[in-house]
Amino acid sequence: MREPHRTLRSVAAEKSERDYVEFWPAGAVAKGRFRCTACGSPTEVKYVVPACAQCGERLWERDETSAYAEVGS
Repeated sequence: MREPHRTLRSVAAEKSERDYVEFWPAGAVAKGRFRCTACGSPTEVKYVVPACAQCGERLWERDETSAYAEVGS
């Protein structure tokens, strides 16, 4: 019986899910708080993800997974 081995595998799976960051391109349909991947500028999206008003970047990530959110908070 090797129960600890199964436990280690599930911890590794949980860690990889936490470390996953989903990126959203401008034009995608979404709702919520996002941060620009280039400059960290925040935006509140109600329907369609825009290009960044600060730098023009077209790629975003959710505010809660952004490294900028940790620094800017």
